[in-house]
Amino acid sequence: MAEWGAVLIACGFIMFAAVAMILLHTLRRVLLRTEEVLGKAGLEISQLASESKELLVQASATLSLLQDRVEEVEPFCESLRLAGASLSNTLQRADSITQVVTDSAMERLERAHRENELRFAEAFRWLDAGISVWHSFKRQSGPSADDHA
Repeated sequence: MAEWGAVLIACGFIMFAAVAMILLHTLRRVLLRTEEVLGKAGLEISQLASESKELLVQASATLSLLQDRVEEVEPFCESLRLAGASLSNTLQRADSITQVVTDSAMERLERAHRENELRFAEAFRWLDAGISVWHSFKRQSGPSADDHA
């Protein structure tokens, strides 16, 4: 029986060795596939890194150019702001001058109206008196003027 036990142990060892070989072979294939995938990923990462570097260089150049343009436009914007402030002040002054001129013109117009009212009232009184005198004169001279006709 010891012989059968040794045979069984030998068979078990052979089976264990066969399973271990199959397992090692499968593990080797998995490792090779993993190495291949990692190699491709490494290449893609390298390409992505170089593209990212180019993109960063272009972005840096663009930002530098944009900064230069902003610096060039900044004095123009400041000039526009000052021109706007100057125009605003000028318009405020023109508005106040217009208001003073309008008030002065209205005051002169009202004063002229009052003076003309007084003058016209006096002129109309004299005209009324003149017409009344003329009518009176005409009435008195009217019958003798009819006699001549």
